[in-house]
Amino acid sequence: MGSAPQCHFGVYARIRDAGRILLVHKTRGPYTGLLDLPGGRPEPGETWPQTLERELQEELGLTISATGAFRPFDVHVQQSSTGAPIDFHHHGVVLDLALASPPAPVTSPDTAGYEWFDLRTGDTTCLSAAVRTVLGRHPPGTVNRQ
Repeated sequence: MGSAPQCHFGVYARIRDAGRILLVHKTRGPYTGLLDLPGGRPEPGETWPQTLERELQEELGLTISATGAFRPFDVHVQQSSTGAPIDFHHHGVVLDLALASPPAPVTSPDTAGYEWFDLRTGDTTCLSAAVRTVLGRHPPGTVNRQ
């Protein structure tokens, strides 16, 4: 008998600037070693905007008001960042945001800094399945639903 599928729900930001997207370096979970959207799991009682504001402060040192229309995404990941077979269902919502100030260096248990990824020339193999799904670039080893 196989193991039960792992399910995760998160609230994320898509922050773009001049053909680039702001992403974090993941240090744990199925996206370890990959670039991922800033954000994460809601804590009990948090609204989506509250979750996103907290996560952006924790991961990027940013204080941003998370207002606007959240868009859902759903991806079924069948291979971890190391190539191991997994059954990971990643559900979430994403909000487009603009930056008024640059991110600050912070320490987070989930991430190891950030980078601006060039959407025109960057190697997309370093992107998580969630990032590729949100960008409309479906990764291998996934089943995507919008």
